[in-house]
Amino acid sequence: MKQKSNTGARRANNPAGAVRASGRTGRFVRRITICLGVILFCVSGFYLSLIVSADDLRAEDRAQVERAITLIDKSGFTAEAFYLRNLAAFRGGDNWLNAAVAKENAYAATNFPFAVVTLYPDFFTYTLDDTERAAILLHEAKHLTGFDERHAYSFVWQNKKALGWTIDRYRDSVVWQEVRNQTMEVEPNLFVCDFNEFGDCTE
Repeated sequence: MKQKSNTGARRANNPAGAVRASGRTGRFVRRITICLGVILFCVSGFYLSLIVSADDLRAEDRAQVERAITLIDKSGFTAEAFYLRNLAAFRGGDNWLNAAVAKENAYAATNFPFAVVTLYPDFFTYTLDDTERAAILLHEAKHLTGFDERHAYSFVWQNKKALGWTIDRYRDSVVWQEVRNQTMEVEPNLFVCDFNEFGDCTE
């Protein structure tokens, strides 16, 4: 017992071993810090490239966006309005990443998780008013939090009345008709009520 006790004492009081262990820990921490720094630098560079490679919104366009976000907020979608106001970086044209992807006519696009929201000319040309622009931005707000197209279309269509986006006022709108058709494609279960126009169960 005495011999074991002495050996334990010698090990516990071994300064060289403690220094070596401390050195290994320090080198490991430095490597992790460097790796994290490199990752942060790359991610920041990627984000900045998305921003600088696309045009900023014009002042009058930005004013329309802000009115639409205000409408979203007043309609009870406070979380979505917060994301759009505080997370989204709005751009008025394609960045290099969007330009590399083939796409049909679009009103907007969101680069997740970088929160870069591109608003195309159709967003301002074909929308009748702030209500329709709010509907499109509500869709993009869901993408800001990582939801896919199916969820975004479904969410907006089921909550369109809360925005004041109703069939009696907008049935002839190009935006209404296109969004309805796209919603029918990705979420057909919302359109199985034969007693309503287009089988729309949300009416």
